Amino acid sequence: MIWSIIREPADRMADVRISLGKKSDLGAYLVFRGDPEEVVKLLEESLLEARRTIPRGDYTDHRGRPQG
Repeated sequence: MIWSIIREPADRMADVRISLGKKSDLGAYLVFRGDPEEVVKLLEESLLEARRTIPRGDYTDHRGRPQG
């Protein structure tokens, strides 16, 4: 898979912000703001939490509402 990793300027609303996405025919992207070491730490913590909660359905589902 082809990845694009992009660093954006600091964000006033969050010390660290991460956006991930994937389009099967185009590849994947990671856009981040904040300290790179903190970004990696947040990604690692996020993966552990996602593996723990998503399979159980332990999340808030907002499908059906407009994005944004």
